[in-house]
Amino acid sequence: MRESSKRIIEDLASKVNQRLSELLIVKHPERFYEAVRWLPLAGGKRLRPIIALTVGKMLGGNEEDIMPFALALELTHNFTLVHDDIIDEDEFRRGVKTVHVAFDIPTAIIAGDTLFAMAYREFSKLNVSEDALREILRDFSDMIIELAEGEYEDVEFEKRNDVTTEEYIEMIRKKTARMMQTACYGAALIVTGSTESAKKLGNYGLYVGLAFQIQDDILGLIGDSKITGKPVGSDIRKGKKTILIIHALNNSDANTAKRLLEILNKPEKTDKDVKEATEIIKRAGSIEYAKDLALKYANDALKALEGTPENEYKYLLEDLAYYVVERIK
Repeated sequence: MRESSKRIIEDLASKVNQRLSELLIVKHPERFYEAVRWLPLAGGKRLRPIIALTVGKMLGGNEEDIMPFALALELTHNFTLVHDDIIDEDEFRRGVKTVHVAFDIPTAIIAGDTLFAMAYREFSKLNVSEDALREILRDFSDMIIELAEGEYEDVEFEKRNDVTTEEYIEMIRKKTARMMQTACYGAALIVTGSTESAKKLGNYGLYVGLAFQIQDDILGLIGDSKITGKPVGSDIRKGKKTILIIHALNNSDANTAKRLLEILNKPEKTDKDVKEATEIIKRAGSIEYAKDLALKYANDALKALEGTPENEYKYLLEDLAYYVVERIK
């Protein structure tokens, strides 16, 4: 990644962190607001607000005009993570205990709901036309609905042995890529007021999001837990049908595929089970397949930037397209 890109990312992330800390203050009841701010202030890449701010600045927009929208994205992202961790029964995220573990499940649910409400409050701070605000709210709301669909499908896929690659891609489009698409679409709309140009940049976010989630699946299998902050092999333990597992099932002999399914369908998996399943996935060439697919989407993202202004913010977006497939956390 270019030094100029690193500098911009650090600057934008710092500004987002500062604004989040100003929003997420502790007040009465103290324990509740500690839960609300627990995950957002525990760290995170701030990728969604950074992308939104970068798209806006690339198009010549004012950072302050885009910031409320960027914060709404990050608050919503954290709301979904809080609830996702409850559904998946995860105990750690970003190197700290998940909200429902650090506090309790009812508190975590309500804390997540509060983050969501705070996100929508940010829209009242946008300085755009009524038509643009209606379109931003429509797209954002549709994004939340599709995200919920994707989350439901992700859970349902754990119960099935016949999930296809096409179904998986559609699920991650909704669950992960859709928010990045909205980040780009909304930011472009705030600056230009044009849905046509906003849709093109939305495609950039869509493809980056698909690449991001596929790399996430790879890191979930072979990443360093000390770096990712998540236990390695957790997707296998949960029986999740990631792109790696789908590919391995379709590219192994019948007995090997049957054994992989046996492991995935076991209520409790041992470390030995996880290791065996991981070896099956590696032998099937599934890691290489997933890496190639993620890179394809990264290249598709770059094509979506064609014709946009040539400046340091465009170069950052180009760098981010490759960062999402090269990252180790």
